[in-house]
Amino acid sequence: MFQCTALLGFWEKIMKRETRYVVLKLSDIEKYVSAEYKDRLTTICNSIIRGRDKDNKQELDCVVVEHDWPEYEPTWQAIEKRVDGA
Repeated sequence: MFQCTALLGFWEKIMKRETRYVVLKLSDIEKYVSAEYKDRLTTICNSIIRGRDKDNKQELDCVVVEHDWPEYEPTWQAIEKRVDGA
């Protein structure tokens, strides 16, 4: 099972959207990635999971909202509102 997930931006004093995560959709992996590369991807993901565990960090557990979903902009607006303290 692959667990490379996630989304969201980081903030300064004012919310700034930036790319901080790599997200791979499982159906895309199944459709477009060879068995050999799936094995490599599994190795990479497991390495990250072990490294985070060694650093006493939990596995990432995130929500992904795709850009073409109606919830995309409202989700960003809710995050910006929280971060900007409104």
